[in-house]
Amino acid sequence: MKQDINTVELSAQEHSQITNINLYSGHAEITRLFKFEIQAGSNIVVITGLPCTFQQDSLRVEGKGNASIHDVTVEHTVPPQNSDDNSEQSRLVRECSNIETALQSARSSREALNKYLSTVHAEKVDIARLESTLDGYMMLGQKIGQKILDLKKELSVAQQELARVREADRKAPKVQPFSWKVSINVHGQLTETVRIFIKYVVYGADWTASYDIRVDTQTSEKNVFILYKAIVHQATGESWDNVPLTLETSSPSFGIKPPHLPTCRITAPRAIPYPVPGSGPPGFVPVIPDDCHYFMPPPPLAKSPSISTGSPRPSLPIPEPFQPVMTQPSMIHGSNKGNIIASFRIPGLINIPNDGGNHNVSVTQLDLDAAITWYAVPATDTRVHMKAEIRNVSQFTFVPGSANVYVDGSFIATTAIPSVSPQDTFDCPLGLDSTVRITYHPQERKAATSGFYSKTSSNTFVQRITVLNTKSIMIKNLKLIERIPVSEDERIEVKLLQPALALPTQSSKTSSSWQKPIKVSSSVVAQWNGVYEAGVDQESLGKDGKFNWVISVPPHKSVSLTLQYEVSHPKNLDLTWYTD
Repeated sequence: MKQDINTVELSAQEHSQITNINLYSGHAEITRLFKFEIQAGSNIVVITGLPCTFQQDSLRVEGKGNASIHDVTVEHTVPPQNSDDNSEQSRLVRECSNIETALQSARSSREALNKYLSTVHAEKVDIARLESTLDGYMMLGQKIGQKILDLKKELSVAQQELARVREADRKAPKVQPFSWKVSINVHGQLTETVRIFIKYVVYGADWTASYDIRVDTQTSEKNVFILYKAIVHQATGESWDNVPLTLETSSPSFGIKPPHLPTCRITAPRAIPYPVPGSGPPGFVPVIPDDCHYFMPPPPLAKSPSISTGSPRPSLPIPEPFQPVMTQPSMIHGSNKGNIIASFRIPGLINIPNDGGNHNVSVTQLDLDAAITWYAVPATDTRVHMKAEIRNVSQFTFVPGSANVYVDGSFIATTAIPSVSPQDTFDCPLGLDSTVRITYHPQERKAATSGFYSKTSSNTFVQRITVLNTKSIMIKNLKLIERIPVSEDERIEVKLLQPALALPTQSSKTSSSWQKPIKVSSSVVAQWNGVYEAGVDQESLGKDGKFNWVISVPPHKSVSLTLQYEVSHPKNLDLTWYTD
């Protein structure tokens, strides 16, 4: 006896609950929970209402209960064509058409009335009846004219309303039809309520990171507040109402092949015998291609005329030996920091409608410590810049995104945040600080000549800088980047006199004492540019002539700096000054 198959029909939008959404870049993974009753034996569960953005090969089905899943099929269904006869737009179209028909009839009536009046002849109409005829014409003409005016007004109102409805319909989000159906063959051991989870991927969803960074320069601890946000938009065809959301940063990779390292070979051109003149048939002239190169043995020694026989051979130019060019394979240097993979579970439940618009979702709020520094390059620009070196001490990974920066409550700029793992640091520019003023005084120059036979010219340059702090708090870690010229000729010598920073010598390269900053005063330290910085070759410090003043300026006080260096060269040597 054939067992009856129990059929259970469910709608994804009505009979299920979204238990989780994993949102990636460009797509989302939806998890839905269905609870329904099955009978002992075979059951066919038909689930309809899956959106048109559903990816067919992404479906996974998991069940919980005393049942087993035997087969899963996915089918694309054609949604029924909805009639627009009862829609507001169709009603207005019909109304406009009816008004235009009535208006055309009224105009035809007026034309018929005018034609009728033209058929009336005065000699054939009694004068007493003519008056009543004209009165009737005037009355009918006014009535038809008023009717035409009313119809024109009604048509204008209907057309405006139709245009408004069409514009609203154009701007309204398009409701995508649910066009996928899933059939699941479930074999139950007994009649009971089971739970089935289906997971599938939909396209049309995305998220990007966004930040609000607020910096307080008046405090030293927890002086940076970061609001970590996600901008979510989705047009998947189904609305996300009261759903848990997890943001993912990983993305699938397709078609990536492992790298291949080709074999590197070295060879040398072979020597090609040069044809000897006269060795060919009479009239033969050897043709040497332009792109050929030959190795020629040294010419034989000329024989003594006493023993030479025959006529002398004609002289031909001997090509220069081919010099092979040693070409090394090009090497590309780079770094691979790897893709940061992180997941963020949004607290609580959220609502993201199916409208394709941007929706801000708060990820977390962080209070972090930051080292705020001021820096300037007064030789080119006396304005003072600010930046914050922020350490991410949280468990959250910062993914690349835009950030709005606020300093002491004022909006400063919009910047970009790179990928930052926990315990890593990143620099955040904070714009200009107009409360710190730098005066770059005119440069002083003193010339001198020494020597008796070979005269040497020496020029001493003095550059003075004044830094004024108009703030009510002390400024620490203000870095001024300065430079001295670098000699490109051994006859030109440049000495840094003040500050007394020393360049490395062959004897001092074994120790790092020359790298240490020197204290100029209680609030001023001088150091070579890049000292102790990661990624900087410490042995190359000072070779570009750049150094730093690191100063602290009390509130409403100023600090004076002096740069002094000497350039010596032979007196008759003309110098050329240039910058990179």
